[in-house]
Formats: sequence, structure tokens, C-alpha cells
Amino acid sequence: MRDFNAPLFSNFIWNTVGSVYYQGCLWLLTVLVVRFSFDFQNSGYLALAMSIGNIMFALGSYNMRTYQVADVHNRFSLSNYIGLRLVTDIVALFICLIYSFFISRSISSFTVCSAYVFFKFDEAFVNVIYGFEQKKQRLDLVGKSYVIRGSLYIAVFTFGMLALSSLFYSICLMTLSGCLVTILFDIRHVKNQWRSVELVPYISKYDLIYLLKTCFPSVIALFVSTFVVSGARQYFAFIYGEEALGIYASVATPCVVIQVLAQNLYQPIIGPIAIDYRTGLLEKSIKKVKLSLVVVAGVGIFLSLLLSLLSQPLLSALYGSGILPYADLFFPVLVVSTLAACLGLLTDLLIVFGHMKSTLLINLVALAVTMSLLRFACSAWYMNGINIALLFGYSAALLLGLFILLHSLCSSAGLD
Repeated sequence: MRDFNAPLFSNFIWNTVGSVYYQGCLWLLTVLVVRFSFDFQNSGYLALAMSIGNIMFALGSYNMRTYQVADVHNRFSLSNYIGLRLVTDIVALFICLIYSFFISRSISSFTVCSAYVFFKFDEAFVNVIYGFEQKKQRLDLVGKSYVIRGSLYIAVFTFGMLALSSLFYSICLMTLSGCLVTILFDIRHVKNQWRSVELVPYISKYDLIYLLKTCFPSVIALFVSTFVVSGARQYFAFIYGEEALGIYASVATPCVVIQVLAQNLYQPIIGPIAIDYRTGLLEKSIKKVKLSLVVVAGVGIFLSLLLSLLSQPLLSALYGSGILPYADLFFPVLVVSTLAACLGLLTDLLIVFGHMKSTLLINLVALAVTMSLLRFACSAWYMNGINIALLFGYSAALLLGLFILLHSLCSSAGLD
């Protein structure tokens, strides 16, 4: 079959629709778990599991996708990237299972967290296939995969909660469904579309060490970035209980749409930015960077204002009137989500321009500022304390990241 590059618009539409739909399905799980439970306990278990699952994805994926897409000279093959992914995924699995054991306050919490870690194992693995398809400008395949996955997850989760009355078994069914999609859809399409591409995992010891060492700052940066939010939530759950976290997570989860939409607005252009930069077309690359920054910030601000006007009817429709006393959390979470989306874009841009260590630096700043303020903020403002601490943390990181990016672009253009 011919090596076909989908048009940029098709990439954008499919990737955006698929990713937003997929994240919407994951968010819908947090709604369904409330609807199918007698209290917020299961919601708290799921929120904690998701926060640990985010750590699993960060470590398992090793933040390789942007590096993989930016490898325009094909120094490493898909087989090499798959080999690396299996190594990092397995190591991350054991780390997160051990971490789940120590962070969980009950056996029920631990079993749910463990099941979700296995679920994220598959998600981290298939991300290397998505990276290959993105590099080939076939994000339409990624979007279709997301649609299939999201639909299956909702179906089997609903079955598990209604027929088996078990959050644990519901997540196990999701994990099995995800693995089937990876094998029957994602891997099969790569085999059919690019017959000469080798999918058998292989990576030499030298290449393994080189990639682990090269991308180590960026993966720690992703881990730190993930832990900024998950660490704050885990601290809150440890101090105030999982039910309180469940309430906060129920209000906060819809706001993830800003980060998802923002990521999918700029993701199709990351490859062209890397190609322009590495082929000497710096001016074109800079124009694309400016466009991506303006679009992500603009969309985030617009959605924050729009959704804040709809906060009470939206939350009431999703969770019932019992959630309305916590509606004041909604706008601050929207602002935090916008800042997180901008920081995610800055991190990817710094990777494209080769500033791996800087990605770690800016995310360490976000974590340090957030954690230093968290105890005081939660004591003073309870749930909103999480938002206030995150707001200051992300703002500090963004200022530093923008300075580093601007200095890098000026240096490359000879304006330093």
C-alpha cells in the first residue's frame, strides 16, 4: 500500500475530534462512577487511580513522542522506539504498582489503582505507534483509534458497574478492550499501510542507553509536570480524605477539555516546526511557533470565559444539585487548565529546539512553587487552595519558559 500523507486539515480534524472524544469519554467515566455509586467513595478511588495512572503514562511513554516526531532524519527506526517503549513501560509498571501500595489507604483503593496502572500501560505503549503515524502525517489514524477506544471504554465500564457492581472489574474490562484495539486496529494498520516497516521490538544496548540518557531530562520533566497536579491531589486526599478529593475531581475534570483541545490544536504542527528548524528554514519555524502560542492561549481564555458562564447549569446537569455548593471551584480550575495547556506547548517546543534540560527546569519550578504553597493554601481556602497553589506554580514556570524560548529563538536568528 502506498505511503500516503493525509492533508494537514484532515490530520487536524481527525486528531482533534478523536482526542477530544477520547478525553471526553475518560471524563465521562468520572461522571458515571458518581451516577452508579451510592456516594463519592468510588469517585475518590477513581480520581486517585487516575492521578497515579498519569504518573504511569509519564514514565512509561518516557516523553518520547515529540522526540520521535522530531527525528526527521530517521536516526532510529520504529522497531527501536518500540523496544525502548517496552523497557520503559515495564519499569514504570512495577514502580507505579509499588507506589500504589504505599499511597493507598485501603485494599479497595489499591486494587482499583493497580487495575488503572495496567490500563495506562497499554495507553503508554500505543503512544509509540501514534508517534510513528504522526511523523508520517497520518494523525487521522490516531483520531480513529481514539474514537474506537473511547466508545469501548464507556460500554464496558457501564457494563462492569451495572452488571458486576465493581469499579475494579470495570477498569479490568477497559484494559482488555484497549489491548485488543492496539493489536487489531493500530498495529494492523501500520502493517498494512507501511509494509516495509519492522514492528518486532529491537534496540541495541548502545541505542537504548543513548535514548534513555538523551531523553531523561524531558521524561523527568513530564513526570514532574504530571506530579504537579497529581501530587497536589494526593496530598489533599491524604489530609482531607478520598471523598473530598472525589468532589473536587468531579468539578475539575470537565476543565480538562481545554488542555485536550489545546494539545490537539498544536500537535499537527509540531512535525512541520521540527522539519523547518532542522532544514534551516528558521523564519518559517518561528512563524509557526508564534501561531501555536497565540492559538493555544486564545482558545484557553475563550473557553474559560464561556464555560464559567455555564458552570452551575453544567455541573448540575452532570452531577445533580448536590455539587452546586462547590461550583465556585470551576472558574479557578479553568484558569489553571489554560496555564497547564500553555506550559505543555512550551515544553514540546523546547524539546523540538533541543532544550531538554530546560523542560525539566521549568516543570521543577512549577512543582516547587505549587508544593511550597499547597499546605497554607488548602488550610486557608480548602479545595480552592489546590487551584491557588497551581495557579502560582504554573505562572512562574510559564514566565521562565517563555524567557528561555525567546532567548533560544533570538540566538538562532542571530539577534542575541
